[in-house]
Amino acid sequence: MNGTEPLHILLTNDDGHDAPGIQALSRILKKTGHRVSMVAPSTERSATGTAVTSRRNLALEKFEENSWHLDGQPADTVLVAVRHLLENDPPDLVISGINFGPNLGNDLHISGTIGAAVIAALLGVPAIAVSAGMQFEEYNHSPLKFPSTYDVLEPAAEFTHSVVEALQDSREPQAPLLPKNLFLNINYPALPKNKIKGVLQPEISDGYIIKLVYDRCAETGLVAPRYDLGVDPAQPHKEDADVRAHLEGYITISAIKPSWNPPANEADELRRRLDGVSAGF
Repeated sequence: MNGTEPLHILLTNDDGHDAPGIQALSRILKKTGHRVSMVAPSTERSATGTAVTSRRNLALEKFEENSWHLDGQPADTVLVAVRHLLENDPPDLVISGINFGPNLGNDLHISGTIGAAVIAALLGVPAIAVSAGMQFEEYNHSPLKFPSTYDVLEPAAEFTHSVVEALQDSREPQAPLLPKNLFLNINYPALPKNKIKGVLQPEISDGYIIKLVYDRCAETGLVAPRYDLGVDPAQPHKEDADVRAHLEGYITISAIKPSWNPPANEADELRRRLDGVSAGF
């Protein structure tokens, strides 16, 4: 660990506590000397964003030392961990993932993987979301769909550890790993190491790599959601952002700071346009 102190790392995800991505992270982080706690959903809870459960009790089960699964959303797992299970032993870092499939561009708004990282950042805990890409033509691969994604889970976990080490080695004494309310989003392409072009730190795209589309059954009238490609891999978005970089074979690390506030110039212009609303009050 290059002489750096071991961290207490909380692991979560949206694929469930027994998913191969979170298990790969747990193995690598424990092997490199970190102290790992895991609080993950009992079952897959993808595409839940920052949704929380407030109208029913949550079943919590401990399945091994410092590891629990919770019958809730990814955001619930972070809240229960920080405000209950680890209240007297808070984590230094939350890592959400490794998600089975990329989280890029506008897809971040609905991702449970990202949602858990958002909640951690808003609670003041440094966070990293990690996702592994897909070779979409492997959808019908048999007997296992997306074998290339499974192949990169271990390398993606090792890369995530290298990011953690870099953050440790570069911070000021006693400083947090990341600035307040900021988290990192890592996407590792489903490629062997010799085909990865490098590491980029792009902004988030305003496009989609995967999007939800809807089909309606003529007989029942029911609307069925399904996933579809949001971009042609052969003609990715032209902007220099995360979707394009990922499709071109780069590992991406994007800094994200959740905020409801628009840029100052946009807010000032809107205030000017709404000045008339306050007349007479």
